[in-house]
Amino acid sequence: MGRIGKIVVGLVTAVVVISIAGFYVLPPLMKPWAVEKLAGVLKRDVAVARIRLNPFRLSCTVEGVAIREPAQTNPFVSFDALYVNVGGLSSLFNRALVLEEVRLTRPYVHIVRKPDRTYNFSDLIPREKEPPEPEKKPFRFSLNNIAIVDGSVDFDDRPMNTRHTVRGMILGLPFLSNTEVHVNHDVEPRFAAVVNGDAFALAGKSKVFHKSKESHLTLNIRDLDLPHYLNYVPVKLNGALVSAVLDTNLDIAFVMSEARPPVLRLGGDVTLRNVAFDDPKGAAVIRLPSLRVDLAAVEPLVPDIHLAKVTLRSPEIAVRRDRDGRINLLNLTRTTAKPAKREVPKAAEPAKTEKKTPLKLRIDEVAVEGAKLSFRDEVPAQTADIRVAPLDLRVANLSTGKGATGAVDLRLTVDRQGTVAVAGPFGVEPLRADLALDVKQLAIRTFQPYFADKIRIHVAGGALSVAGNVKLSRERDREPRATYAGKIYVSNLATLDQTHANRFVNWKQLYFEGVRAGVNPLFADIRGISLADYYARIIINPDGTLNLTNILAGEKKGAAAGAPAEQKPAPAPPAKKAPAKAAPDIKIGKVTLQGGTIDFSDRYIQPNYSVKMLRMAGSVTGLSTDQASRAAVDLKGNLGLGSPVEIEGKINPLIKDPFVDMKLHFRDIELSPMTPYSGKYIGHPIEKGKLTFDVAYRIDQRKLDAQNKVFFDQLAFGDRVESPTAIKVPVTLAVALLKDRKGEIHLDIPVSGSLDDPKFRVWPIVWQVIVNLITKAATAPFALLSSLMGGGEELSFLEFDAGSAGITETGQAKLKSLTKALYDRPGLRMDIEGYVDVEQDREGLKKAELNRKLRVQKLNDLIGRGQAATLRDIRIDSGEYEKYLALAYRAETFPKPRTAVGVPKGLPPAEMEKLILTNIPVGDGDLKALAARRAANVKDALLGSGEISPERIFIVEPRSLAPRKQEKQKDSRVDFKLK
Repeated sequence: MGRIGKIVVGLVTAVVVISIAGFYVLPPLMKPWAVEKLAGVLKRDVAVARIRLNPFRLSCTVEGVAIREPAQTNPFVSFDALYVNVGGLSSLFNRALVLEEVRLTRPYVHIVRKPDRTYNFSDLIPREKEPPEPEKKPFRFSLNNIAIVDGSVDFDDRPMNTRHTVRGMILGLPFLSNTEVHVNHDVEPRFAAVVNGDAFALAGKSKVFHKSKESHLTLNIRDLDLPHYLNYVPVKLNGALVSAVLDTNLDIAFVMSEARPPVLRLGGDVTLRNVAFDDPKGAAVIRLPSLRVDLAAVEPLVPDIHLAKVTLRSPEIAVRRDRDGRINLLNLTRTTAKPAKREVPKAAEPAKTEKKTPLKLRIDEVAVEGAKLSFRDEVPAQTADIRVAPLDLRVANLSTGKGATGAVDLRLTVDRQGTVAVAGPFGVEPLRADLALDVKQLAIRTFQPYFADKIRIHVAGGALSVAGNVKLSRERDREPRATYAGKIYVSNLATLDQTHANRFVNWKQLYFEGVRAGVNPLFADIRGISLADYYARIIINPDGTLNLTNILAGEKKGAAAGAPAEQKPAPAPPAKKAPAKAAPDIKIGKVTLQGGTIDFSDRYIQPNYSVKMLRMAGSVTGLSTDQASRAAVDLKGNLGLGSPVEIEGKINPLIKDPFVDMKLHFRDIELSPMTPYSGKYIGHPIEKGKLTFDVAYRIDQRKLDAQNKVFFDQLAFGDRVESPTAIKVPVTLAVALLKDRKGEIHLDIPVSGSLDDPKFRVWPIVWQVIVNLITKAATAPFALLSSLMGGGEELSFLEFDAGSAGITETGQAKLKSLTKALYDRPGLRMDIEGYVDVEQDREGLKKAELNRKLRVQKLNDLIGRGQAATLRDIRIDSGEYEKYLALAYRAETFPKPRTAVGVPKGLPPAEMEKLILTNIPVGDGDLKALAARRAANVKDALLGSGEISPERIFIVEPRSLAPRKQEKQKDSRVDFKLK
């Protein structure tokens, strides 16, 4: 046999041997070996149905593999067939492991997570990491035509009480290689499966082992039931996600290099459907039929987010704010508070600042269609429930880019009545907006809970309308600036007080025109304010409280009983005073009032009293915060139907120290309806009378000068009525004193003081002055009478010389003043009481009798000489006093001193005068008669003028001879009493 024959025989023999060994000998030998080895490594029962080898194709097929759970019959891992084809020559040429094909048919994996959070394969995971080996050259390989066909996975998550399934899993990977020949080639994987009944697909291409790791993937998900996977999200929801379906059609691109950071770019769209989220009590929070986000180019690692469109269709959102101020939308996830760790203070270290790349956000279009919002706020004293439906929003070119300009168009309806429309351009960086604002018929009642604790009224009607333009802007390092220009209406307002359900404040229209206002700086420029057909109710309730006080006094919330006292923090270092802000610039061109009614009722007084101020109209022109400005006030109206009311002057209430120069005129106010007040506080009903008063107030530099001129016409009181609160003074006497002959009472009550004095109050002072006048009428009526006449003399008495009933010249002048006072006050009557000084008048009467005796002697002398005379006309001169004294002495019959022979002794004049006076008898009857003569003489003097009728003057018998001692008054007098 030649050389060639031997080679052929050898090759044939080799082929036969290889065939027998590969097809028949090795597979039976490999099966038990493989089972033994796998069972030993996996510590589980392993079954292999069949192993087939093809030595010529260098392929191996393992069929019917089943690995069971330890001590169980349940399968752990199984597959129908694993086919591997080794590329022998390729491996030699590339000096790498080359597999031409790897195909796994119908694999199945059963995964169990146990209650202790371990898995059924945890025992296969090495517990200790082996020390890393020194870096070696990478192991080269090339895996080609990798496929998984019809795979299945069951995942039994027992802690979560959940099961997940994967069916129909298909994986196709053309090749996976790190050889130099294939490293620049794209790997194009394809994956598809049905996960828990939801289709899932992934396709793309990737240079897995290239330095750039450049990859392009497509991720398609349909009908993914998100609640099924919530148990695996580390963040727990504060509520229940009842339903939510996710659809994705994403294009994912990734590339990295050494020269720049990695780039991850997303495109496509993401859709959430049928989202339903409830709070822990089962109340609906979010209902979202559809949310679609179209991605233009999203690079989350930059971060740079560019969305083509965001669309929300018919969302329904229920916003809740509880009594602690927590908003449900901001607390959709649970937070677990961790105890704070006490750290020992360390020395300060230089702060490390890490520069962060700001987010770039661009959204070409945002569309919200047919949204429904409900807002429940439990923070106010009354819970607020506000419904907004529908709400439509369009936003174009929303961007955080510097200088980018977008546009917004928002339209919504509040509680089925009020509409709000906002539209116009805006920008985020820097903040700016120029928005047209149109609000129509926004019900004020909707927002009542937010002021119910401050103003206790019930809003029965009223709507707010606004039409204008809002501008927002913010410059670097400055506060945001906002301005508004336009007009504001509040129409058909109707309110009731909550306590008694009485009408409080109503008006047909309150209109602000030509409004320009803003903040930073704060200013307001209003061309005009008009209030038409307004009504205000002021009531003193039966319990004595004022409705204004009850309405405006907000509820004071105190600390809860038993609440722990707050610990006061350590005093902080004094803060630096912030620079004083400029005062706001406020200008109001004109305030106009038309058709006003102010309705006052006093239900505390019995019987009740009511009065109305009608047709109140006028204007206030030129209000401003300018220190030098003065606004002109001109208001007119009527108190009831016949009493005009006028208010005029200049004011500036907007400056730091308000300025007022006002005059108030009230004319012909009928007083008889005020009988309930006069009966209660004065003790007399008012039978008739009218009141007119003029008040002038001037406040400048916090100093007040007030002139209160009060005029009562024909004021007349009825008989006294019993009232425990009435002043205990003779009011009728005071009226008689104050009322002139025309029946008028004029009072001028000036008041001045400082507004900085906490005790200074104008009207209490005016009332006190009036009370003092009435009191003075009782305690010192003549002093009041003197002051009313402008004189300083005291008219309550008239003094006489000792022993005399004649009226002196001083007394005559006083009686003249008293006569005029009585004439001017015909309502006054007067009592006259005559008195004596017992000692002085007794001596005075004796001297008067001595003088009479002397005058009798002179009369006899004159008659003896043939001269005619009367005793009244005779006067004793000093030169003839001793002559007639001696004659009178000689005529006296009382015992006289005599000489030894019985002849009367001659005595000096002084002793004669003394003896005569001693022997003149003056008794109490004489003194009483003197007092009566004095009273009679005064009455005659008063009636002698003819100006006083006799029925007004009475002589009263005194109870004693001498009057009560009065400082600087003689007892020899007549006292007057007015009544």
